[in-house]
Amino acid sequence: MDNTLVVFTYAPAGLGHIRVTDALISGIPEGTKYSIFSPEDTATELAHRFSSINTFARRIMEISQKGLVESVYKKFYTSFLTKNSKSIALQFLNLKELKKSSFKKIVIVSTHFGLAIQLGEAKKFIEEKTNAKVFLVVQVTDDSPQKLWMVEKADLILCPSHNTRNTLLSYNLAFPKDKILVTPYPVSLEFKKLLNKEEIEQRKEQYNPKSNIPINVAIPVSGAAVGTEFFLHLINGLKEKSSRYIFHVICRKAPFTLNFINKIKGKDYVKLYISESFREIVTMYKDVYEKEVIGCEITKPSEQSFKALISPYSIGGSYLFLAEPVGRQEYDNLDFLTRHGFLGDIIGARCKLLPFGSKASCEYINDLFKSGKILQDFENPLNEYDHGEIGDFGVEEFWKVVIREFFVKD
Repeated sequence: MDNTLVVFTYAPAGLGHIRVTDALISGIPEGTKYSIFSPEDTATELAHRFSSINTFARRIMEISQKGLVESVYKKFYTSFLTKNSKSIALQFLNLKELKKSSFKKIVIVSTHFGLAIQLGEAKKFIEEKTNAKVFLVVQVTDDSPQKLWMVEKADLILCPSHNTRNTLLSYNLAFPKDKILVTPYPVSLEFKKLLNKEEIEQRKEQYNPKSNIPINVAIPVSGAAVGTEFFLHLINGLKEKSSRYIFHVICRKAPFTLNFINKIKGKDYVKLYISESFREIVTMYKDVYEKEVIGCEITKPSEQSFKALISPYSIGGSYLFLAEPVGRQEYDNLDFLTRHGFLGDIIGARCKLLPFGSKASCEYINDLFKSGKILQDFENPLNEYDHGEIGDFGVEEFWKVVIREFFVKD
């Protein structure tokens, strides 16, 4: 491994790509040299935010993710990305690790299809400049088989389900079948650490309608600050219903979040964690779970929802309330969770989909706590882990495959 550098890449388009990258880093084999590459691209962040919060732009985005329009969109978007791949490659070559040392292999791990397409196009250019063999690994960050995830110049694509794998293969029949594999969704190793007996009892008591101990509610605000008004009304509404609720709000400080931050800061039932840095926000999110026994989390059905894969007796195993989905990928994630029994009314479910609107959501959450349903789910967790799609060992499986494919082979 001394002659191999692993480079993790992510785009400034929401926090999800960073969280998945962070999860993969949490399990990197000891002694492996690695670097992180995130190109300067404020346009990507602005476009992501606009398409997330603007109703018209969101509708256009959803149309571009289906049928013939999706095929046309991929063609033009890929063309745009490849034409700008050299500027990304030049930024990539400025990594200090590449300047300090020479490597025989560079394994690029991408959690964003845009960067994957660009770096795939630039592989030969990077090889010429570094005299190293370059490999591209793509980790699909939602269980959503969108055509853009079929990165033709990738050396390996890892998917969270067989549905996504098979659909991606159908987009390109010439792509080697053994280069698209299924591994469980990568959840950070910090989240899967088991709680001790006292902490398990504390989480259990949060679900007990007869208890008076505080219910710790985590609210991670998305990088695009989607749903801040919803969260504001939900926080106030739940607190009116019960003094037990304590809210841990993790929010990036940005011009478009200042109004929300100002409205909730100073409230004695809100603990606020803010930073201007994307990476610091991801770290704060993990720290909240490390320092507090979180009973539930209110979040979008994006990458955080895959914490449903881990045990409720783990640090990250809070009960999940999923807000209104935005974009095809979030609907696809809900389908994954439903398919495997994590989402629904069955005993042992790990999450629930909230009704439309903050008032209805507030009633729904409080009624579930009062009914003892969440306590019942906690005491009867799902224990069927099959299909190679579910389990809390996605990070370990990722590294087993990457080491087998690129470290062991000549």
